[in-house]
Amino acid sequence: MKCISSKETKAINKCAFIFFSCCIIGWFYELVFNFLSKGRIINSGFLYGPYLPVYGLGALLVYVLLNKYRRKPITFFCLSIFVTGVLEYFTGFWMWNLYNRRWWNYTGFFMNINGYICLASVMCFAFASLAVVYIVSPIADILIKKIGKKGGFILSVLIGIIMIIDLLLTLLFRY
Repeated sequence: MKCISSKETKAINKCAFIFFSCCIIGWFYELVFNFLSKGRIINSGFLYGPYLPVYGLGALLVYVLLNKYRRKPITFFCLSIFVTGVLEYFTGFWMWNLYNRRWWNYTGFFMNINGYICLASVMCFAFASLAVVYIVSPIADILIKKIGKKGGFILSVLIGIIMIIDLLLTLLFRY
C-alpha cells in the first residue's frame, strides 16, 4: 500500500478547504440574495445545514480545471463562465428531473437557457471564480500551514461526515 506524500496531502486538504468554505459562502450568498430580493430569510438549499454543495463543487472544478490560467485573468474569467455555466445548467436539469422541483429559475432573465442559467448568473459565478483563485486559495494555503496536514485531514473528515449525515437525513426525511 502506497502512502500519500506530504504534497498530495496538502493538495487534498486544500481542495477540501476550498470545497467546504465555498459551500458555506454560497449558502450565505443565497441567504442575502433571497433576503434582498424576497424580503425574508430562506434556506434555499437542498440540505438542512448552512452549505450548498453545488457552490463547493463549482469552486473545486474551477480551481482544479482552471487554476493553471490564474496568471491570465481574462482567459480564466471566460473559461470559468463556461465551467460554472455547464455545472449550473446540468445541476438544475438533474434536480428538476430527479425531484420535479426547481431550486432556481431564471425564466424571464436576459439570455437564459431553459431557466437553468442566464447571463447574470454565469457572470456572477465567473467573478466568484476569481475570488476562489485569488482569495480563497491563498487563505487555504495559510490555514493549512497553520493547522498542519494532520489537522487539515481531521477537520476535512469531520466536516465531510457532518455533510454526509445531513445528506442522509435530507434524503430520508425531506424528499
